[in-house]
Amino acid sequence: MKLVFYSVLIGLSFTFLTSHAWADQNMTISTGPTSPMFNSVNIQTNTYSNPTYNFSILPPHGWIPTNQDSTPDTTLAVFANENPDREATFAIYYYQGRPISYSVLLTPDSQILDMSIAKLFDSSKYTIYQKNIERFSDGFVIQAVAAENNTAQNTPVIEEFSFWLDDGRQYFLVLVSSRTGFLQNAAEFEKSAYTFYVGPRPTDVHIPPWVKNNAKWWSDGTIDDQNFMNGIKYLIEKGIMTVPATNSTGQSQQIPSWIKTSAGWWANGEISDGDFVKGIQYLISNGIIRVQ
Repeated sequence: MKLVFYSVLIGLSFTFLTSHAWADQNMTISTGPTSPMFNSVNIQTNTYSNPTYNFSILPPHGWIPTNQDSTPDTTLAVFANENPDREATFAIYYYQGRPISYSVLLTPDSQILDMSIAKLFDSSKYTIYQKNIERFSDGFVIQAVAAENNTAQNTPVIEEFSFWLDDGRQYFLVLVSSRTGFLQNAAEFEKSAYTFYVGPRPTDVHIPPWVKNNAKWWSDGTIDDQNFMNGIKYLIEKGIMTVPATNSTGQSQQIPSWIKTSAGWWANGEISDGDFVKGIQYLISNGIIRVQ
């Protein structure tokens, strides 16, 4: 995904960006933000929702959902303005990453921004003209201004906002616009982005049956630790279980016998999915087991 912006190349002044709540051009180091990233009041007016990924939004007026058969699997929604004079699309993407660690929270904004931009851009193809970050109590939002080195007149203009939640969920709102209609399209896009709302991760944990079977076999010695950990890695990769920050940088330790007992209880339905996950999270956060 690319964060590309052509305001510098086409000589336009996009003043609406400077007033954006997510774009702090002076870029300071945040100290203990207390406000959440999303405003729950928006739920009352949002007309598009995705219960699977727990978000909703009010699309720009007159923009309609488009056919997504040819879009990447990570695309959650695409809207088009259907205006041939200033055609544009607005897409929402999702990626499940790892939770934001405590060490990242202690990192200055400028360093987080530089690292994020380096991951999102190929520096040999793009020039960065502006980059902004704003922290919230539940994560941070990144906005960038850049230009592709190819400056052909028909090259589309792209604007993107990246929402990085502290539990590892990442949402990307991307506008791809014709140059001639960019100012109006971007204004409508940003107005819509303000309505974007992501709810908290559900507290109920639903784990595939085969993982529970693995736990039973692990508890009675039928499979080894590595096979059991493969199931845990699956839960993490699919976002079913989040990985807490670890307090240890050493080697994995022997898994306590009580966690195998707990796995047996869980497999037999004697404790809940949530209780079992908490036990695994405890082992990870204390460096007893490692899942890299």
